[in-house]
Amino acid sequence: MRVSSISFLNWRNLEPTTASFEPGINVLWGMNAQGKSNILESIYYFARGRSFRGAKDREFIRFGEDFAHAEMKFRKKGYLSDTSLEVTIPKNGKKVMKRNGAPLSSTAEMIGNFRAVLFSPSNLALVSGGPLERRTFLDIALSQLSETYLMNLRRYSKALAERNALIKLASDGKSVSSAEWEMYARLMSTYGTWITSFRQEYSRYLEDAVRRYFDEMTGGKESPELRYTSHGLYEGIPSPLYTVKEDPDGTALYEKLTSNIEREIAAGTTLYGVHKDDINILFNGHEAKAYASQGQQRSIALSMKLAEAEISFSVGGEYPVILLDDVFSELDESRRSYILDKLGKEELRQIIITSCEPDVVPDDRQSRVNFTKVSAGGIE
Repeated sequence: MRVSSISFLNWRNLEPTTASFEPGINVLWGMNAQGKSNILESIYYFARGRSFRGAKDREFIRFGEDFAHAEMKFRKKGYLSDTSLEVTIPKNGKKVMKRNGAPLSSTAEMIGNFRAVLFSPSNLALVSGGPLERRTFLDIALSQLSETYLMNLRRYSKALAERNALIKLASDGKSVSSAEWEMYARLMSTYGTWITSFRQEYSRYLEDAVRRYFDEMTGGKESPELRYTSHGLYEGIPSPLYTVKEDPDGTALYEKLTSNIEREIAAGTTLYGVHKDDINILFNGHEAKAYASQGQQRSIALSMKLAEAEISFSVGGEYPVILLDDVFSELDESRRSYILDKLGKEELRQIIITSCEPDVVPDDRQSRVNFTKVSAGGIE
């Protein structure tokens, strides 16, 4: 999978322009605040359906304009022509998304058409941050691979919000019927155990790949461990990522949601469920964020993103586009070379890198790199 081009109109600080890309390594370079990361952000938008910076959709609209529009063309493996994805975001009203000119009914319908893996300096929080960072990592990766996962995630999130509203009513002394508690316990245990089964299987593949990449980067002297934890786990939970053979059993999660209601009312929120999941990252048997050095944490985080791309290839049959947003400035020369040597050898993989300087790529590799200068929101 590779991006052929992306065009903009009234998008952030970008001029009406088109950026084109080649197979292999592409470098968007230029001074800060010129628009490099805005281009990368827009590419990733078509994979995830939202900004990786946490921006709201209307923040994409250029100041003083009434709408923003972006169109990306990408080529799937084995296809002879490009697929087009478009989004138009008005200042007022709903955004409009299209695939090959045909309207899409929702963001969920767009997710999965185009796949990308992003690594940015903020991804160091995968190791140093809290459980939300790692759950978000799993959600982004799995949502691009499985419609079933995305459907259950959206349904679970909706049921959780509604159950929390019930808890708030009960905390305020209002009456909530046993039938309502029962209904949400069944809904959340059904959706949640599907989520757990996907996350458990993905985490097993993730650990294998992370240990392998980390060993290659560091010489194999030490390896991290990744342990997935969830209230929905049980012995023999199915592995649905490749083939859905059976429905998971939600009994364990259902019992958590029905036997602790008074405690949850006192706390004012749902205390049990897959919104509490985590991947515990250990280094030499200890919590990595407390005991691993900054360099080791960086190598673990980078290994997790490389592993995400590898699993995407294994499940989906082709490599996702790999987006590296200003990360080379955070990496030493050995890790830069590792990324370029590991990922940039084959034109099967497309890598798009942002950098302040073109010499982020060593001289002996520059002959096979597509350089694009970004200046004042335009492409040179």
